[in-house]
Amino acid sequence: MLLASLWVSNLVLASDQEQELGVVVDQTITPIGKRFYQQFAYQRHYLYPDTPFSVSIYEQPSARSGSIITIKGADTQITRFILSFASNWEDARVQGLVQSVENQVRRLKLLNALVDNPDLAKDGY
Repeated sequence: MLLASLWVSNLVLASDQEQELGVVVDQTITPIGKRFYQQFAYQRHYLYPDTPFSVSIYEQPSARSGSIITIKGADTQITRFILSFASNWEDARVQGLVQSVENQVRRLKLLNALVDNPDLAKDGY
């Protein structure tokens, strides 16, 4: 009986830990956007393997300038930039972006936790 309760409690702890890990959601369209997503997700997993925050990468292709990349976290736009066809995203540049995005997401989560205004709805209406 004791072994069964320990096994069940370990399963509950494992499932709680799995729910806390953040993911990078891919909403890109073009091969350039997919390549950027792969670099970003790899570097984020390498730098912050246990982060509980999820982010989404959106792409709006443009024939003139490349693609407009928008990164959102906690339903808020964190950064937006143009990913041109000729741009070379080396690892150091992607690592800097990952660190910036992670810091901004953490700041947003902290502000949302500290600022609790009962007059405002959570969804912004």
